[in-house]
Amino acid sequence: MTIPLEIDLPTYDAMSDTILVDCRTPEERADAAISDHAFVPMDEASARIEDFRTWEEKATVVIYCRSGRRSLNLTVALREAGVENVCSLAGGIQGWMSDGREVHPGS
Repeated sequence: MTIPLEIDLPTYDAMSDTILVDCRTPEERADAAISDHAFVPMDEASARIEDFRTWEEKATVVIYCRSGRRSLNLTVALREAGVENVCSLAGGIQGWMSDGREVHPGS
């Protein structure tokens, strides 16, 4: 099954095994986060490519940011680097909150 570059919330809800990865800045994460699964700021992503490779073996990696733009750019870069089981959450945390979903202070 080919995973699209970007998924919407209903598609995310239908997925069984996922690892959420927040790619925002530490300051953004401190305000609110979707989950505590993983945190890889954009400026650290290239140095942590092996983490993404490990995670993709276990589950689909779903990356999010504030609006979905940075996470989509990171998804494209990861795919180009050979990480295939990865996608971006459309709308990011803003879309998540607009849908009335729970967030909590980041760590």
